[in-house]
Amino acid sequence: MQLIKLTTISIIFLLVLFFIKTIFAITTGLAEWVNTATSLSFAVLVSWFSWRWLSGKNVGITATVLSGSLIMGGFGFVFGFFGPMLITRDTQQAVTIGIFIASPLGMLLGAVAGYTLVSRKNNNR
Repeated sequence: MQLIKLTTISIIFLLVLFFIKTIFAITTGLAEWVNTATSLSFAVLVSWFSWRWLSGKNVGITATVLSGSLIMGGFGFVFGFFGPMLITRDTQQAVTIGIFIASPLGMLLGAVAGYTLVSRKNNNR
């Protein structure tokens, strides 16, 4: 069970790290070290809160909504970014689909899912 949890958290860490770092690199003019430090901070926080949640410990509503939003936004970004490239090799819209469509939808769905999880857990008490 611990191996599955560790693998899941590692995937979440890498996903959020790639998502935040790529979005910041594309949309802002931040220095590389600021981009890396910010991305690492978000990835560590989301991984920490996910580890606590998978361990059955209490996680606050803000942390759960933020974590769900970044995790699902990362999945949306990765699938929206690389999916069109895998389906049609000569596509020019892969970056725009990932940034403007799939990522915001993933973040919205992740925030709603995080809120729903916390609400259901709080109602069961």
